[in-house]
Amino acid sequence: MSMRSHSWWLPPLLVGASAAIAAEVAIGLLLYEGPGFMRSLTTILAVEGVALAGGLWWVPTTGEDLVDRLRRRWLFCLVAFLAAAAFGTAWSLVEWIGQGRLQQGLGLAVMAGVPLYAAGAVLGGMSVVIGGSGDRLRGPGAPAMVGAALGVVATGVLLPRAPTPAALLIACLAMLSLGGMIFGGVLQSRQRIEIRARRASRGGEVRVEDRRVLDVDVATRHLFEGPYLRRSVSLGENSVTPWDVALVRALMPAADRSWRVLLVGGGASTAPRTLLREHPVGAVDVIERTGAVVELGREHFDTELAIARGDRLTVDVGNIEDLMGRLTPHYDLVVVDTAALAPVGGLSGWSQASRRRLVEVTEPGGLIAWGPLATESGMPEVPGGWAHAAFRRGGAGCPDEYVILTSPHETAAWPTPFGGFESVGGGSPELADGEDPEP
Repeated sequence: MSMRSHSWWLPPLLVGASAAIAAEVAIGLLLYEGPGFMRSLTTILAVEGVALAGGLWWVPTTGEDLVDRLRRRWLFCLVAFLAAAAFGTAWSLVEWIGQGRLQQGLGLAVMAGVPLYAAGAVLGGMSVVIGGSGDRLRGPGAPAMVGAALGVVATGVLLPRAPTPAALLIACLAMLSLGGMIFGGVLQSRQRIEIRARRASRGGEVRVEDRRVLDVDVATRHLFEGPYLRRSVSLGENSVTPWDVALVRALMPAADRSWRVLLVGGGASTAPRTLLREHPVGAVDVIERTGAVVELGREHFDTELAIARGDRLTVDVGNIEDLMGRLTPHYDLVVVDTAALAPVGGLSGWSQASRRRLVEVTEPGGLIAWGPLATESGMPEVPGGWAHAAFRRGGAGCPDEYVILTSPHETAAWPTPFGGFESVGGGSPELADGEDPEP
């Protein structure tokens, strides 16, 4: 991890120090010759507390460009401290400023209220941006409080020696500028998450997220069902063909040959669209657990799927095992998306009847494909007498994907390496442990 990734705590520390310096400078100036010490002190502290709380309360909402909004907040904070420095300089140089209650109230607002409100707004914005970074960053609260403590100490030491109290506010401008540059560098090296859509479902919230790493220009779109990743695609130029699309293309027969495919858990898959476009007489049935997955897949992953029944495309939603019980045994290829089964216990959560049903609905010369990875070690189980082959695709920074093909014929013709997948042999299908099997 780069040095700037480790320095994420410095920007909130500098903001907190600046806020504390502004607060203490305002107290020093406003109380130096003001009447009623305790009344004035109480008023100043109350205004500063409310201003800081107001800024922290002003938290940006998700679904917008949070980084741009935080950039505008940081600019507002710089302007607020610049105005405080200018007013503080005038307070020290012009004798009549600060003599009346109106001038003192204006000074309290300009030198304390607005700067602390702006600092709170920056910290509130940082908390949201950091919370959506997708990593284990802590919030800015603790560094900001450490910075506030350091700012109080620094002000107590330097204020009596400063040519004017406003000189410390000018130093705050430098600290805020430095903090903004550091935080910008930190964000460039970290992952940003933007939630594009949400749907409620019985199995948990279904949502679409865009994730970007700015300094390497990597962007991906993910579909989650609760905490489980259902689908992931690249948004960049170097996009990778989805595993099931690559498999369908590799196994697709001649155009004049009928071919029927079943996708179990394929509600967010673009494989049906590929089959219908590239095979004139092919047909595909999709069974999916969650209707929200079908909706968000169509809206954000261009699947072109809708819950309906047709001659070449049927999409049914409901309990997977119940839907499998209604299938007619005539499929040349059965594709099981293991990611769709993870929210309900994975392959091991399937009943023996459902596993047998997969075999029953497959034509004698057909294939059953499992992917993109096995959810448990030892799964899927290969029926006795069936042939099987395994394929793997992976790369630097990408999770490995596995496809396991099974067939009732021991002499089944497996596809050559396809879509970036490489054959890893026909040995044990226990690939979920992350170990690469021998070819």
